[in-house]
Amino acid sequence: MRGLLIPAAATALTAAFMVFQANTPEPVLCEPPPTDFPEVAGYSSEGVEVGAEERAALPADTEVLRRRYTGEAGELFTVTLVVSGRSKRSIHRPELCMPAQGYQMSRPRTAAAGGVDWRLVTLDRGGAGSVTLAYTFRNQADVRTCSHLRRIFTDVWDRSVRGRIDRWVMAEVSATGADDGAMLRFLAGLKGVVGG
Repeated sequence: MRGLLIPAAATALTAAFMVFQANTPEPVLCEPPPTDFPEVAGYSSEGVEVGAEERAALPADTEVLRRRYTGEAGELFTVTLVVSGRSKRSIHRPELCMPAQGYQMSRPRTAAAGGVDWRLVTLDRGGAGSVTLAYTFRNQADVRTCSHLRRIFTDVWDRSVRGRIDRWVMAEVSATGADDGAMLRFLAGLKGVVGG
């Protein structure tokens, strides 16, 4: 009799979950958070066209925006915003796609800039020099995190329990030849994009 207790409990839980899912309405797609690029003191900026190949690799309702900032000393930062749609494939962490593009990733670290946590990594590609990459996430409910795992769990909870599909903005910033100090000073100026 005791041997049947665990399978019976598992069956009851599975059945309860299936009934819950069957009676749960289709989740509602939220409005995305604001995605205006701010002016950053000491930098001029210009929009950058996003290639058709890059757009084709993402779900059709994913929005990609890009802007390049040039500092007075010639330093260059490229800011890419990826706004998720209905599909969970809209956003993925750079650790999945950068190695596939031939980059070696090193020195993962987390740092705060302007009240926002950012994940920073160093990218190397042969003899082409290193690139510092920073990213963070924000949704329409102003949940901000640089943890991909927290973003996924928040998304799953909101879809399953709250009946809503969160709209996330992934802000990704790349800089060639910038040390962490220069990167963090620039990131502190992006509050309009990532909240804070």
